[in-house]
Amino acid sequence: MKGIWEIIKVGLKFVQGLGTTFMGLFVILFIFMIYSAMTNTEPRPTVPNGVVMVLSPSGVVREQIEYPDPLEQVFREYQDFNSTPPQSSYHEIIKAVERATTDSRIAGLAILTDRFAGASPAHLHGIADRIKAFKEAGKPVYAISSAYSQSDYLLASQADKVFMNPEGNVILTGYGRYGTYFKSLLDMIGADINVFRVGTFKSAVEPYIRDDMSAAAKEANQAYLGELWRQYTDKVEQGRGMEPGTLAKSVDETPDLLRAAGGNFGQLAVDMGLVDELVHRIDYREALIEEFGATPDGETFKQISYQAYLAASHQADNSKNKIAVITAQGEIIMGTGPITVAAAETVVSHIRAARNDENVAAIVLRVDSPGGSSFASELIRQELEAAQKINGLPVVASFGPVAASGGYWISATADEIWASPSTITGSIGIFGVIPTFQDTLDKVGIHTDGVGTTKLSGAFDITRDLSEPTKDIIQQSIENGYQNFLTLVANGRGMTVEEVDKIAQGRVWAATTALEYGLVDHLGTFDDAVASAAKKAGVSDYRVSFYRDAPDRLDAMLARLFQSNIFESTTVPDYPVPSPMLKMLTTMKAEADLLLKFNDPMGRYALCLTCQLR
Repeated sequence: MKGIWEIIKVGLKFVQGLGTTFMGLFVILFIFMIYSAMTNTEPRPTVPNGVVMVLSPSGVVREQIEYPDPLEQVFREYQDFNSTPPQSSYHEIIKAVERATTDSRIAGLAILTDRFAGASPAHLHGIADRIKAFKEAGKPVYAISSAYSQSDYLLASQADKVFMNPEGNVILTGYGRYGTYFKSLLDMIGADINVFRVGTFKSAVEPYIRDDMSAAAKEANQAYLGELWRQYTDKVEQGRGMEPGTLAKSVDETPDLLRAAGGNFGQLAVDMGLVDELVHRIDYREALIEEFGATPDGETFKQISYQAYLAASHQADNSKNKIAVITAQGEIIMGTGPITVAAAETVVSHIRAARNDENVAAIVLRVDSPGGSSFASELIRQELEAAQKINGLPVVASFGPVAASGGYWISATADEIWASPSTITGSIGIFGVIPTFQDTLDKVGIHTDGVGTTKLSGAFDITRDLSEPTKDIIQQSIENGYQNFLTLVANGRGMTVEEVDKIAQGRVWAATTALEYGLVDHLGTFDDAVASAAKKAGVSDYRVSFYRDAPDRLDAMLARLFQSNIFESTTVPDYPVPSPMLKMLTTMKAEADLLLKFNDPMGRYALCLTCQLR
């Protein structure tokens, strides 16, 4: 029996040793994987001769995109709607198309928008102009999507030939601005929204005090929306060789035209001159294979994605002189924050780093913001002014999709302002919102009472009604803030305060109109603004440097470990398209959540809520 027990003990020791050895090997392997991830440099893709570059934006086009969560990408297929929809970089798209235009290896361009979730008018026109230039360089352009939304079609309209699936459609509806209004809901729960504002057209507070859009807001919105729709129809008509005015007329007559097409949306698109051929995927693939050749596996035409092309054609720029690009994207708030908002301390830190860099020759402030906190806006503007006065750097503002309210505030004293023709800008006005919930609490049997040493004791307690002295103080503060805004604009634009006031009052303008009123200096692209900044700095040899936060080191390691595209994306995964109901609920939640972003210490806001199109 003793012998058997010895054998069992030897066996157990062997198993224990085997387990220890296995764990040791596992640890060594894991360390090796981490080391490989941190030091791995993958070979760049190659660009074959005669290849077609596929422009296939995924998700929404943004000025600056968030670094993706590497673990989220690994488990994306299990996350359903909880995953973050992908985003595409506007500047990467522009760079890829511009570079491909003069690259002899790129034989053509294919526009595929099946995964495209839209972009602002300014971004769409910028991309469409680059596609047009590609075509004018003598290279063929094909649009080959299953169907086209209004955003998609502006890009597709610049192609030599537009293919669409017979079951697809092209839905053009024009531009509209329809907000969500909460007054009745707030009345129902007993919330008291105390509003203080200056400006006839400052309609940002209307969702909290009305159940509909005011006549003044409708007037202002109709004006800029009409100008944006004119720019859209002009671009499509030029791209498709239509007579001026044809498209707008056809959109208004859609019901009759659809009836004439027998209710067939595909045939309607052909009849309206929007689509050249209704074909299945296999048919357009065969057509492009015949023209450009096939991939090695013979499944499709010879192609390279624009992301892979960018990675393959990366060009190192060792110029000493830098044009620093500081991006203000999203609502302007106090404190620090992610790239989705223009958090004052974050933006200021980038400006400070740029102005203290001896190699920076000029700063370009790239703006895509409807504004927000006036205090945060002023902090950003002051740091830009320091770059001008202390460091002697030229500061040029470049307006992207939106530069309104606080977005205009931070730009007002720049040396020069450039805007896209379809930039939404202006909205020079100030407001304050302080909700109190004394009636709401009363409904559930909660009451507030007490004593104070002055008439202002507990002045901003949201469980009590605002006193008249408190309201008077806030209104005076708002009016003072508006005067400061007018004065900043007047000084920056070389105008009088009275001249600015006439075009201010919180009114929103399309940049083409803003140019006429002197709110911008030039209409042009981001590259035009950069070139102008370099010229003002007196440098001809320069490189563009975007200032933004670096990815988290742990995320960077995991990205390499799991082969994520946190640095350079060459493929973009599909994502589920949300239903119209989910989109509506998400929009309502976002508008309601806006109250939570109101963190200005003075309670003053320069924000444009009518600057987002649907």
